[in-house]
Amino acid sequence: MTLAKRWFERVFAPSGPGGSGGLRRAERAAAHSDLLGPSASSRASRNRSKRTRRPGFSVRLIGIGGIILATLILIAGIGVYVFLGWMTNPLHFESLAKAVPGMRVNVLVMGLDAYLDHAGRAVPDFDIHTAVGSRTDTMMLISVDPQTRDVVVISLPRDTRVIIAGRESYGYDKLGHAHAYGRKPGDGANMLIATVSQFLDIPIHYYVRINSSGVARIVDLLGGVEVYVERDMYYHDPYQNLTINLKAGLQVLKGEDAVGFLRYRSDGGDLYRIDRQQRFLKALRDKLFTFGVIAKIPSLLSEIADNIDTNMTRSEMIAYARLAAQADMPNLRTEILPGYVADIEDPGKPPRSYWVPKMDECRALIEECIWGVDREANAGITVEVLNGTEVAGLAARFAEELRRQGYAVISVGNDPNPGHEKTEIIDRSRDEDKLRRLSRAVLRYLPEARLGRARPIEGRPDFTVIVGADYAELLVGGDAGGGG
Repeated sequence: MTLAKRWFERVFAPSGPGGSGGLRRAERAAAHSDLLGPSASSRASRNRSKRTRRPGFSVRLIGIGGIILATLILIAGIGVYVFLGWMTNPLHFESLAKAVPGMRVNVLVMGLDAYLDHAGRAVPDFDIHTAVGSRTDTMMLISVDPQTRDVVVISLPRDTRVIIAGRESYGYDKLGHAHAYGRKPGDGANMLIATVSQFLDIPIHYYVRINSSGVARIVDLLGGVEVYVERDMYYHDPYQNLTINLKAGLQVLKGEDAVGFLRYRSDGGDLYRIDRQQRFLKALRDKLFTFGVIAKIPSLLSEIADNIDTNMTRSEMIAYARLAAQADMPNLRTEILPGYVADIEDPGKPPRSYWVPKMDECRALIEECIWGVDREANAGITVEVLNGTEVAGLAARFAEELRRQGYAVISVGNDPNPGHEKTEIIDRSRDEDKLRRLSRAVLRYLPEARLGRARPIEGRPDFTVIVGADYAELLVGGDAGGGG
């Protein structure tokens, strides 16, 4: 009997009590396994094993699926939250000054004349930290943008005709005299700072005072400074104990000669002298940051401490020195306060030769160099101004100032929720350059203003400025204007 026939009879024979070939399901399976060999038996065993494991596997599969589903729900929830936030556009305000750093830092540099003793003779070696009675021979306003590293140096002629702070009742005087009116150490510097600040309508953050003997010693420590002397220079003043004797040409000036180069003014007064000072400043800056000077830093710092007085902290001095070292020369701009020479006789005073400021040009220079006002660039920035207080006219007044600076003010009105203590800017521009420009215009007057960022909206301006009570306090006693 063939193998196939025996398999057929054993598997498909009738089952029952008398069935000789009848097999139960298990027996048929065993027979089937015997006939097909070991591989079939193994498969059957594995199938039984799988059937016994399937319930646990299903539970794990359901658990993994649940985790994936929960994750998808969480992601969807976050997406809905973000979308709703984008739709409702909640504003979170922060300090504008911290959010948009880079406001300019203004430093007033004062080069002091030696004070005169009772006999009228100069005392060149005086303590710069306690100086009293000295006039300022040189004054420079140095303005630094820490972010862009732009540096502007505006020379202030010592004969500039101004009203000196604290001496308003005396009428006009020369700017170089302000320091000499201080009667106690520190008073002179404060009077000069206040005078320049009021005259130019800018903040002065730091001052640096230095005397001529200190300049000479520092230049000697550096090994001299190379400059071009444009003409022969000779001047002698026995009372000032000053002798200047220089020949024309490119040369390295040592201490005393460098001071003479800086002070010489017998060739046309302050204009030529200021030009020399600015050229010397650039040459000194180049020399200070050369590799060979590094070894001289300890003695140089000691000399600077003895001969320079400032209200900067040590860390601030290091930070600004590092900034100066990193600044590119093309970013250094030098200017002279616009004006002209004229003899003026004020009431009750003899005629004096003054540097008379051209105030319109002075304001334009300060607007551009110190405040960064660029009317052409500002014209592309749209602003609405709202009054966030119950003081009438604030929005109109601030809008007028923004228009003066070239901004496109498209509307002026009242905020529906008055009671804003601090002025707020809502930025929809998503443009950091635009934000920085408007921030300078606001922080100029309102250093505690706040910033909120919002999504752009079709038809709305780049910025909304909500004027707060801080602006009202600024205008106390002034005319707030009308409207808005």
